[in-house]
Amino acid sequence: MVCSAGTCSAQTSRTSTSDTDPNRRSGEGVVPMNIAQVQYFLEIARHGKFSSAAEHAYVSQSSLSKQIKALEEELGVELFVRASCGVRLTPAGEMFLEFASKTFRDYESIILRLERYNAQAQFRVRVGALPLLSSYDLHTDLADFQVDNMTIQLDLYERNQSEILKRLELNRLDVAILRTDLLSAEDYDWIPLIRDEIVVVCSNQHPLCRTRRVATVDLKDERFVMLEPQSAIYTAFVERCREVGFFPNITFTHARHEPLLAAVGRGIGITALPRGLTHGRNESELTCIPLQTPLYTDIGLVVPRNRTLTPWAQKLVDFFKKTYTYATAWVAPSDECEQPT
Repeated sequence: MVCSAGTCSAQTSRTSTSDTDPNRRSGEGVVPMNIAQVQYFLEIARHGKFSSAAEHAYVSQSSLSKQIKALEEELGVELFVRASCGVRLTPAGEMFLEFASKTFRDYESIILRLERYNAQAQFRVRVGALPLLSSYDLHTDLADFQVDNMTIQLDLYERNQSEILKRLELNRLDVAILRTDLLSAEDYDWIPLIRDEIVVVCSNQHPLCRTRRVATVDLKDERFVMLEPQSAIYTAFVERCREVGFFPNITFTHARHEPLLAAVGRGIGITALPRGLTHGRNESELTCIPLQTPLYTDIGLVVPRNRTLTPWAQKLVDFFKKTYTYATAWVAPSDECEQPT
């Protein structure tokens, strides 16, 4: 076989490593490392659990596990020590973490820089959003915008608040639909869109279910399932509990509200959520109870302060300004999640 010395030596090295290293597959089937595997590795290293990493990467846990296994076989080393309580990096994993972090930063940087040569990107608006658009009919607003602006492509990126803010700061998103409760007016501008009330949600079999309003202090002995600690809802509710002298007994957290409502319906605990996230969810099983001293959360269209928007992103901002000119929309109570008669 005729080939360059560099190519031959590389292939020879790989063949010999596969033949001698029991951690590698022999023969065919080893998938070359790809950027998705690098991203999954970083998510696991960040969260310490395959389940949490899969949730934040929006892939199934089995798919993520297969990708990491393929990566380990390609590299010929184990990157993680698996245990029932989570995972930790091996020494090889610690070394690979430095490479993976730099590689992923470089990848995202070049993708961003190459966009100037992408004709389609000239008419694109990158929108970050919490996974709540359908709960507040905001997806309808985006659809209405596209009807009037068919040449503009909306790229929607749904993640949690901290990830979206990071992308905004890195100029990888143009605008975002976020909770504005904890945002700094020095760093961000926003258009108020929705104001919602945070309510206590319990099972219809729970002793609280016939309470018209509940004092926060009366919840001190309850078991809670809550949105993840990074969320504005978690922060606001925990702060309210601390104000009246206790820290809530939180036994389970999740990035999405659907699993929380399912857990509440099964009697595992109670939760505190914006009313809008309960509409149409397990109506026959759940009861929503307002707090005696109301607690609110706001949603807005957010832009980093002093950011110069593209004309297309500015069109979207102007659309929302016009749509929500007169007042922020309020979320009304739903008969489906109120006290049973």
